[in-house]
Amino acid sequence: MTFLSDLRVRWQAHKTRSKMNRQFGKREDPFSYSTDPYETGRLAALEAACAEGHFTERLARHARSVTALDISAVALGRARLRAPEARFIEADLLTWKPEDGARFDAVVVAEVLYYLDRAGVAAEFEQLFPRIAGWLAPGGRLIMSHAFAGEAELAHRRSFRERFERAGLRLVSEKIPDADRGGVRCLLSTLEKI
Repeated sequence: MTFLSDLRVRWQAHKTRSKMNRQFGKREDPFSYSTDPYETGRLAALEAACAEGHFTERLARHARSVTALDISAVALGRARLRAPEARFIEADLLTWKPEDGARFDAVVVAEVLYYLDRAGVAAEFEQLFPRIAGWLAPGGRLIMSHAFAGEAELAHRRSFRERFERAGLRLVSEKIPDADRGGVRCLLSTLEKI
């Protein structure tokens, strides 16, 4: 990474970290993961995010080990209470790398890519797709969940999946659950490393 690239990524991480810490610092469950019908409906299908650990808690019951990332220390503090058996890392997705080249059977990316899709870090954002694909073991699955409102946002969310396909992953399934929050729906995509 060049000096300017590193500077842009650090600035974007600082802005995102500050925003998320403010959001999670206002109150517990600021996105209403546990109470909003849209979120609980999405959770019943798949709530794929670390944040305060709602999905991590469920995943930890079924997986040998879980590593969960988030940029917000506030959110991670709450997540650790929900799933103390999981390993939590405060990190920026644009720069984080698995230790010792570790590979995962599943990678869950939820409600995060559109926060990173910014003009100032466009080149680094494009490099993220093959990097994440590289974190998967052969046959591993990438599970994505991203909210959208309207056809333009849906097309943009699908472009994330298309970038992963160009990085060598194969689409296994894609659906939009019936859950709706004031016109906001959720695109769920599952891809596999071939």
